[in-house]
Amino acid sequence: MAVAQIIRSIAQGLWEGAKGRKQCGKAKESAVPDFSSTIDAGKRPGNLLDRRTAAEFRQRMLLNMASDGSVLKYCKVDDELCQQIVAYGLRHDIETGLLNYKSFQESLAALLRDGPADQEIALIWIDLLDLRREFSSWGWARSEAVVRRAADKLRSTADPGALLGRFGGGSFLISMWAAKCDQAGRRRIQALVDAQPPLRLRASDFNPEVAAGVAFYPADAASAEDLIRFASLAATRAGQVKSLTVMNFHADMNSLIMRDRQLEAEMQKGLDLGQFSVFYQPKVDLAMGQVLGAEALIRWSHPVRGAMTPGEFIPVAERSGLIDHIFDYVLRATLKEMQWWSSLGLSLPIISINASVANMRRDDFVDSVRGILEEIPIKPAQLELEVTESVLFDDEELFAVRVRQLKEIGVRIAIDDFGTRYTGFNVLKELPFDTMKIDKCFIRGIDRSQDMLVLCKTIVAMARQLKLHIVAEGIEEPGELEVMQKIGCDAGQGFLLQRPVSADEFTVFLRKWPEQSSKFGFATARDLRDIDPLYGIV
Repeated sequence: MAVAQIIRSIAQGLWEGAKGRKQCGKAKESAVPDFSSTIDAGKRPGNLLDRRTAAEFRQRMLLNMASDGSVLKYCKVDDELCQQIVAYGLRHDIETGLLNYKSFQESLAALLRDGPADQEIALIWIDLLDLRREFSSWGWARSEAVVRRAADKLRSTADPGALLGRFGGGSFLISMWAAKCDQAGRRRIQALVDAQPPLRLRASDFNPEVAAGVAFYPADAASAEDLIRFASLAATRAGQVKSLTVMNFHADMNSLIMRDRQLEAEMQKGLDLGQFSVFYQPKVDLAMGQVLGAEALIRWSHPVRGAMTPGEFIPVAERSGLIDHIFDYVLRATLKEMQWWSSLGLSLPIISINASVANMRRDDFVDSVRGILEEIPIKPAQLELEVTESVLFDDEELFAVRVRQLKEIGVRIAIDDFGTRYTGFNVLKELPFDTMKIDKCFIRGIDRSQDMLVLCKTIVAMARQLKLHIVAEGIEEPGELEVMQKIGCDAGQGFLLQRPVSADEFTVFLRKWPEQSSKFGFATARDLRDIDPLYGIV
């Protein structure tokens, strides 16, 4: 029987014994497991009741067994087997049987030191990108089942003689003979990433999202420590691109990672010191000229770098987890401004806030939105969350759940940047969207492009069929405004109408807009189109 299985058997029995003592209310001699007969017979003791709690208990026991023999002695394991188990646990990851990080690094260092002088080695770092979400949804037991399955596939796919290890969580390390310019080696590395098939657990399918980074000896690094570190940096960049990506390390990555870490630290400090603010850009009814709402946009006034737009820091915020703090900050600040404008008699029916993929993946996202709405009350239907099409491609199932949860509390949902990715009609039909925002790339120069005109007409017709409110983004020229009015677009936003401005400047804009709107030639009487009354048109 494999030592790893023996260890798991002992931990399972410890759990059953502990559970028996808890049920009896006091310790009993019979509750002390004796594994001599079980181990000899090659059987796993205990049943699988209360799997999640048992799994967590076993994990604590495994760590104890790997460090000393006290638990093993308690289980009546003989000295020789105890020594074998402790020795094995010190070098291996118990769940997968792969080398642990320390042993992998030592073995890799020995390979570099003792191998042929002309050897070339690829060090591959593979990440299961969505394992954290699996843990949040299903707990430790299912997550470890996914990890064990991934380890088994890597064993069966890796080259004979390859070194395999696990660096905790969903990260794996593989070293194999391959040169940086070797196309056959590249194909073998890609095969490792492609080897993870869907896994069916508890009547649901799990499709692992996998990314990998590769560093080569001696082309990229001369030591085991640097090889592992550089492969990790490449894997981090690969994970930011898409699943199944393999990315080679290059020297610039180190400086990019350091820059991101510096920006992350400055961002956290900026949030604490109040360097961030919210700007607002109006959405205007293209028939009548009323202000139907506004989009809230985060801005950072950096003490050294100056004014920073979201594109400069939001990607780092998403990778670091600070995006959740930013979303909560924007939502609170915006709801307070909504209350202030209402007290001044300045009606703003809808306020829109951007929600990223990372926000939607947050387990307590909906509860957080609900809590902030209770803390700073406005009608939930006055809040609209804008999500990009990319969210659908990252995790359509999770996105559908989040949309429906948000709709249950009364929040509106807009699909942002429509047309930049392919969203099937069936998805638009099935999910309860309220608004479709046509991406600015389709609006730019539409008055001079017959192709774009036909495309936008089609998008508007589809949105009408789905009973969605339609907003044109990025209107910058009078010709673009005129075309979007003629094809029946409900609302528009862009620099032509108003640039994003601070809350104080937006207050001035709301007061002056009735006079300023006349220069755009909006209708003076209601036209025949049906306009959503929720946007303040009575």
